[in-house]
Amino acid sequence: EHIINDIESSGINAEYGGDGMFEVSASELARGVFSAELGFELPSGYLAPDNSVVKVKCVLPVEMKNAAFKLIDVDDNRILTNSDLSGGAVEGKADLSTRLIFDFTLTDGSGEVTLHQVFVRFTNTKTKQNVFFIAQADLKKKYTIDLNFRSAAAKSFGSVGGEYSVDLIVGDATLPQAMVVDVATINLEVPDSKEPAADVSKQAKPEITHLFKEPEKRPPQAISTVFTILVLLPAVILLIVWVKLGANVSNLQLSLPAIGFHGGLLAIIASYVNFFLGVNMFTTVKYLAGVAIVTFLCGQRLLSSIAAAKKAK
Repeated sequence: EHIINDIESSGINAEYGGDGMFEVSASELARGVFSAELGFELPSGYLAPDNSVVKVKCVLPVEMKNAAFKLIDVDDNRILTNSDLSGGAVEGKADLSTRLIFDFTLTDGSGEVTLHQVFVRFTNTKTKQNVFFIAQADLKKKYTIDLNFRSAAAKSFGSVGGEYSVDLIVGDATLPQAMVVDVATINLEVPDSKEPAADVSKQAKPEITHLFKEPEKRPPQAISTVFTILVLLPAVILLIVWVKLGANVSNLQLSLPAIGFHGGLLAIIASYVNFFLGVNMFTTVKYLAGVAIVTFLCGQRLLSSIAAAKKAK
């Protein structure tokens, strides 16, 4: 950003065009954004604005110069196409062994310049697919596009061959309008060329269904029977030992909490047995949730009544 204090010495001419508009022309300014300080000579009774500094943007068109468009066969180290584009757009063929080199500079009359947006666009004339490559400028302000179709065919072009129009697009805030230059027409030959895939973003997605793991094969019935007997055998031995020792069951109450507590324990054991026999885990947990609550409440009342009975004695 530059500050202009003396309009006349800066080569700026401003003429009033009516309706508060000024037409400004500059003969010695380079492209860029400037701050211009304005002076006012007003009749008596008129006040000048508080802020007399305005932003002035100097825009200049650019031209493509020193162009060099080459198509090179990398395998044979042979130049297929070489043009300075002085006669307009060129035509060429390219395949996976082709390398494209495009050099050029941009000038605005005062010299070579670098701008913010400079890129080359490839457009498939059939599918209208666009592929963009950014042009990089070196220290001498020369732009270069170096493209190897062997690596770019699948990555950038999606293995879609055919005829492509090549355009140079230049954009910047200091340009009157974007510049588009028709550079070339290239027939790209790709061995595994394919049509672009259809857009499925708006189509219905396949339904996702969750499948549980298939149950493993059960053992023979004889083995299952023996295992069941071995599991129940400790309970049978326990009952036999109780009978032999003369277990004291005098404290066993026949109240509702006692029946609910012991019935709940039996229901929990029955749920485990059902799970073992084939009921899935989710159904078992659903049954246990209700039985466990009843068993807990009845057990708490039963223990309270037993403690109260002992305290009364």
